[in-house]
Amino acid sequence: MLLGLAAIGCRSDINIVGKAPVEEEEEVVVEEFTNDWGQWLSMATLPDGRPVAAFYDATKGALGFAIATINADGTVTWTYEQPDGYPDAGGLDSGDRGKYVDMVVASNGDVWLAYRDLNQENLRYARRYYLSGQWENGLADADSNPSSSSGMFASIALDGSENPVIAHYDAGLGNLRMVHWSNGGFTGEVVDEGTAPEVAEGEDPIDADVGLFPSLQIVNGVEYVAYYDKANGDLLLASGGSGAYSFDTIASEGDVGAWPDLVIDNGDMHIAFHDVGNQDLLYTVGEPGNWDIEVVDDGEYVGADSDLLISGGSPRIAYFDGHNNDMKLATRVGDDWSIETKAGSDGALGFFNELIETGGRVYAGCYDYTQRTVWFSALN
Repeated sequence: MLLGLAAIGCRSDINIVGKAPVEEEEEVVVEEFTNDWGQWLSMATLPDGRPVAAFYDATKGALGFAIATINADGTVTWTYEQPDGYPDAGGLDSGDRGKYVDMVVASNGDVWLAYRDLNQENLRYARRYYLSGQWENGLADADSNPSSSSGMFASIALDGSENPVIAHYDAGLGNLRMVHWSNGGFTGEVVDEGTAPEVAEGEDPIDADVGLFPSLQIVNGVEYVAYYDKANGDLLLASGGSGAYSFDTIASEGDVGAWPDLVIDNGDMHIAFHDVGNQDLLYTVGEPGNWDIEVVDDGEYVGADSDLLISGGSPRIAYFDGHNNDMKLATRVGDDWSIETKAGSDGALGFFNELIETGGRVYAGCYDYTQRTVWFSALN
């Protein structure tokens, strides 16, 4: 496997946008949000337990953000903010931004987002300061030799100092990139350039193409990222830190490894992923060099857009049923899996699935393709 480990520093192009602090006596007016929102959904919780959602606003071609208040009767009220890509006060539109968004929340409540600028085809970031509600945004991987088509399928996590690290796919070069925040800016590097698969004599060569759908976790200072090698049809894991990563092949039988979601819980590495060749949902738990892989759901066209949550020591996986356009939930019960359809009977749901836990309850969110909005509900 070929590596490119030269890191080149770059300073972010920072813009300050967003809302001013809200005075305690000011009444917050909540208006119904009527745009087509929810594609590339990413969800988390603030330190006070409120769910938050980052998403692509397809109506405006922009990055949206929403904070949920769960009312006593179980209903949900959303307030909306505009981190990037919306027209400014003078009507100037900064571009089409917000696809491939991923989110992480720091312990102090600051929100970090990683996403793509579709016009410039690069990686951007946004930061929301918890105390003021003000947004800052800028370039995240501009001068460290990415191609002109990078920033796809971003995955963001915080290191031990709560600085953001972002993994993303460079489609132009077909490789996995990583950027690290330091001194107010990011430095970037190629983590995996991939290897071209062998082909039979007389067949056309296939270029290396690696790094799709990265899922990044950082534990005890070690970065772990699961990702798909499209050229070889494998699920891979990179682990280490800037300039020094090691690699492991998790699954390679057939065409496997799309849409992985990595969760590290009590030292165990759990990954839900898609068997592309058989259109099944797979799951593995283990460590580099030792993976126990099992089929969770072998129904018709299932397993894409998977999201994994470990709740009470038990894994739960939300995923897309492509045959019925539903959101399904798989829950581990002993040695077996319980499979339920959670949403989609009245429309096409199950896209960009997310699971969160707050207030002792598990919630699911996904994009409702029929209503062009987010479906969000408690599961227990």
